[in-house]
Amino acid sequence: MIAAVVMCGGRASRMQQQQQQQEGIEKPLIKVDGVAMVERVISALASSNRFDRIIAAVSPNTPKTNEFLKSKGIEIIETAGEGYSQDLSHLLSKLKPHKVVVVPGDIPLLNSQIVKEILNTIDDDDRQEQEQAISIILEKGFVEEIGVKPSIVLMNQYCHSGITIFNSMVISTEPVKEHYLVMNRKEIALNVNTKEELELAEKLLV
Repeated sequence: MIAAVVMCGGRASRMQQQQQQQEGIEKPLIKVDGVAMVERVISALASSNRFDRIIAAVSPNTPKTNEFLKSKGIEIIETAGEGYSQDLSHLLSKLKPHKVVVVPGDIPLLNSQIVKEILNTIDDDDRQEQEQAISIILEKGFVEEIGVKPSIVLMNQYCHSGITIFNSMVISTEPVKEHYLVMNRKEIALNVNTKEELELAEKLLV
């Protein structure tokens, strides 16, 4: 069993200026080329035909997103919205015995091809199948080359895409051991957190 979870319950504090300009629209609902970011992400996951379930994780921070996704028939899990790691723990406990692909709701360049490429790469490596968590990262230089300013840098040279594959069957109560898989793809390089990143997403989508 494999489930995709789209995280769209955060406070999105860095988008406050953009939200004011778009009349208080919640970040997952901000449109890129006329389509809400969260809708783009869910469409990419659905089009890959790799998931038994596609679930949106919402919270009290995103009531309009909750309403929008319910109107589209998307399965919802409500979290407390108190923080990414707390919400994630809640989700993983509810989704055993699935393999869970966690995807942020603010990567509008995501498409079905890159989703399949990520999953095929993991499926082809027996060692990775047994990992508790595999996070998809990119080289910092690659990310900067396409115009993205990294907000979080790992080991001084990598950026996190926000995509992590969890194997709930092998996760215990101990801290999860994270394995990294480097994939330099523009489709997963841009998390939209600022007005400038939104404009860049519009340009890169072409």
